[in-house]
Amino acid sequence: MSKKKVSFEDALGNDDFGLIIDKDGNLKGLFVPDNVDDELDFVPDSIVQILEKVYGMDMGDEVTMH
Repeated sequence: MSKKKVSFEDALGNDDFGLIIDKDGNLKGLFVPDNVDDELDFVPDSIVQILEKVYGMDMGDEVTMH
């Protein structure tokens, strides 16, 4: 594994989403790529499943993440 530091955004491709997790494993936020239309509130099913199963979030509820 390389020890070269890369910024979070530089590590992601143009259509990649990213989970932001603190040192204790708590979810702090979700990075959404710029090309996703904010009006659609689109999050891929695979990420929704992670948020629901691992973090116990109910994505049917109104969820605010930064």
